[in-house]
Amino acid sequence: MRANRGAHRPPRGFTLIELLVVIAIIAVLIALLLPAVQSAREAARRVQCTNNLKQIALACHNYESATGSFPMGNVVLNATADGFGKACRYWKLYSAFAYILPYMEQGAGYNAYNFQWPALIYPNATAGPNVTAGTQLVSSYLCPSDQPAAAADPTRYEYAVSQASYGMNRGRIENFNLNWINASGVAVQYGNTCGYGGGDGMFMPESVVKISGVTDGMSNTFLIGEMSRFPNEQGSIPWMWANLAGLWGDGTWWSGYRITGGAFVLAPPNTPADTTGNILYACFNNCNYPPDWLNNAAIPGGPCNSLGQWAFRSFHPGGVNFAMADGSVRFIKNSVNLNTYRALGTRNLGEVISSDQY
Repeated sequence: MRANRGAHRPPRGFTLIELLVVIAIIAVLIALLLPAVQSAREAARRVQCTNNLKQIALACHNYESATGSFPMGNVVLNATADGFGKACRYWKLYSAFAYILPYMEQGAGYNAYNFQWPALIYPNATAGPNVTAGTQLVSSYLCPSDQPAAAADPTRYEYAVSQASYGMNRGRIENFNLNWINASGVAVQYGNTCGYGGGDGMFMPESVVKISGVTDGMSNTFLIGEMSRFPNEQGSIPWMWANLAGLWGDGTWWSGYRITGGAFVLAPPNTPADTTGNILYACFNNCNYPPDWLNNAAIPGGPCNSLGQWAFRSFHPGGVNFAMADGSVRFIKNSVNLNTYRALGTRNLGEVISSDQY
């Protein structure tokens, strides 16, 4: 009887060409699927960011229900002589984000603050009573698309702070750097608050906004917007933080002064950062009082229109999320008309804006 030799023939394997074809097909499928996966992840992060803004806006409204007004944008200086020295000497700087902590389910963190104590402590923040309160990381103040930053070194910055991704809408009128004090040192306005005050946004220094004061409409006025880090920032630098509001010198960019705690609507959303200081100095070159930079911003292509450090920004492609004064959240595109964008940033200038304009 003859054996069937074919029945014992070993199975045939893949040739090298076939294997390469299979690998190429898998690579193509991965390349096609990866953008979809990344897009789905970004969509989830954007939803979480939207929820954060809604929670912050709700906290502001709960604060308003309890006190009759939205929280103060920030306290600036000790307006009267106190235990720390003479009047208008020590910076306090605590912002609305610190004041709404009880309404963010952060009552213990709020109670840890001593708001009478200046934020600026010598020789460093480790010597002050607000180290625990100031360095607490509030998860709802962080956008998941934002880049993580190292904790602030209190021996370097002399403030107790932690990272955040959102800022108050300060409108068009600068009220961080300039005050209403003339060359002779006399306050021509807001004398009882060390020359600080005023603004056309939802948050101002040393004063508050009531719902009745938002005559442009609650649904057409920014309340809180994104202020994420810039893409090229060093991870060791702790910007941005929200519990303190003011002007800060940034040692990583030459004279690249920036603000934290809030932003203005002069520059469009996601305007690149000024890494040289040239734009900053050109913007403030002929300014004496807070409204003065509006003159430079009115010039087509004016320098204040390019001051990215003082603008809202995010890592979401194409624009920035904003919580409106009525508590809703809108995505504002980078391509928004600048006049429309600035009108959304003011509370009582009588602009008429329709929803199809942004």
